[in-house]
Amino acid sequence: MKRTDINGILHEADAFIRSFGYILPPFAYFTPEQILSDEAATIRARGMGWDITDYGLGRFDELGLFLF
Repeated sequence: MKRTDINGILHEADAFIRSFGYILPPFAYFTPEQILSDEAATIRARGMGWDITDYGLGRFDELGLFLF
């Protein structure tokens, strides 16, 4: 998937989650630079954050999955 596609999915997923009254933690909105910083080492070590996949098939709209 292209980064622009992933960014769009992240935006839509965030709106979907918020529509149910849930608020994600601040690190959900970290930039790539922030997530690579020393302060985010624990977040990275524990695999916390977004997981977006189309199972390598390029058909996210049909069978993709996002998790937080």
